[in-house]
Amino acid sequence: MTYDVVVLIEREMSEGDARRVAALHARHEETVDYHLLVSSHPTEGLGGPMALLGSSFAAVAGLPPGLSPGRTTTATALADPQFDLASVIEHSSRRLRGRNDCRVNVSITHGEILLALRTMVTSTKSQEVVVVAWPETVARFLCSDWAHNARRELNIPRIRVLEHAD
Repeated sequence: MTYDVVVLIEREMSEGDARRVAALHARHEETVDYHLLVSSHPTEGLGGPMALLGSSFAAVAGLPPGLSPGRTTTATALADPQFDLASVIEHSSRRLRGRNDCRVNVSITHGEILLALRTMVTSTKSQEVVVVAWPETVARFLCSDWAHNARRELNIPRIRVLEHAD
C-alpha cells in the first residue's frame, strides 16, 4: 500500500523545500510516492491553482500588472520553469528523492494547472496535495481560504501550502 502525494511547485525545490515536504510524511508506515507537478508556463500556468480563487497569478501573488514573477525582488536563485524546465525537474526530483528514498514521478503541464492537478489526483488516487509557493502567494492563500476551496474542488482530504525555504 502506498500513500500518494501530489506536489505542485512554482519553481525549483530547494533543499529546505524537499526537507519540509518529506518531514510531513516521515512517520507514514506506508511507502510514500510523490507526484511532482510542474508547469512549463509558470506565469500563466499558476493561474490554474489561483483560478480556484477566481484570480490571476499576478493578483494572487500581489504583483503589479505586467510584472513577471521572475523580475520580483523576492525571487530566489532557484531555476524558473519558464526558462530552465530541465533543471527544475532534475534538481527538484533529486532533492525530494534524496530525503527519504521515495519514488518521485514528474509530470509537466503545458496547459491549465487546475485541470492537470485534478487529473493527477484522480489518476494516482492521491490522498494529499502539497503546494510549495512563494511567501506572497502563501499569504494570499491563507487570507482567502484557498486550501479549503481547493480541497472541496479537488475532492481530496488534505491540502498543505508551504512557503519556499532556503
